Amino acid sequence: MNGFLLLRNIQVENANAVAGQTWGFPAITNFLGFTHALERKLAKHKQPDHQLKLVGCAVICHQMHTQTHQATPFSEHVFGLTRNPLTKDEKSPSFVEEGRVNMTVSLLIGVDDLDIEESELKVLEQYIRSRVEAQRLAGGTITQLTRARLVNLEEGSDDQKTQTNFWLRTLLPGFALVSRSDLLAENSQRLRDESPETPNPELTAWINNSTIHRNPDGSFKTKDYTGWVRPIPVGYKAISPLYQPGEVARCRDSETPVRFVEYAYSLGEWLSPHRIDNIKHLLWHYQTEPDDGWYLCQNDYSEHSI
Repeated sequence: MNGFLLLRNIQVENANAVAGQTWGFPAITNFLGFTHALERKLAKHKQPDHQLKLVGCAVICHQMHTQTHQATPFSEHVFGLTRNPLTKDEKSPSFVEEGRVNMTVSLLIGVDDLDIEESELKVLEQYIRSRVEAQRLAGGTITQLTRARLVNLEEGSDDQKTQTNFWLRTLLPGFALVSRSDLLAENSQRLRDESPETPNPELTAWINNSTIHRNPDGSFKTKDYTGWVRPIPVGYKAISPLYQPGEVARCRDSETPVRFVEYAYSLGEWLSPHRIDNIKHLLWHYQTEPDDGWYLCQNDYSEHSI
């Protein structure tokens, strides 16, 4: 990776806020899917010299507002769903509306072999902007994009670090989503050591990190870690064999093998991007193991990266 594409301040309305057993912010699979769709559109550009290879995506959230309400501060959040018109048979529509979120995010997408002259760079940036504004992100509508910017990373570790610090600080105020699967593994191992009879320590550790516990005196129990850590879906696990094209009826694509999957979960942390020295520690990538049935999104961050 010798450069990156910065899509600054993308305003999205009515994005999907529900991902499996979690809700609030769209799953990271939505953003990698958005990146893959953008790369396919750029491959159709009329000038072959402008074809870009996108190699991962970092997500920085500046603002979000889930369309929910609470009766009391400690009651459950309830999504503000709409009442759709009845059908011609005076019945309710058959689909169930999902929870929604309005958000402003910036995407930092890694680019391989970025070697374009300055005069051509502006033309390509404008083309990318037109393609992004025509796409959907996490099922939501993109209403505004401040700028699409292609940046070459300078050679040399010191120069790259200075340049990285500059661009990541321009993304403030905002928080970047990174993987904390290491934290989930540590908590799972601690449960095994303290309570060997725990039937599923990974699930128990994930639930413990997903809930708020209160002491008898009304105070909140503290976690074993610091930081803004939240449960997130990180991909899918196969629950069926791989079927050949045409074996399963009513598939969206009749030319691609298909299988049934369920969400795979882990932990993520929202981190201020100015604490990162290497952009690669923010990027999410696909990590697939079809033989074992895993289709995951992975991130190279660790707490020792800062």
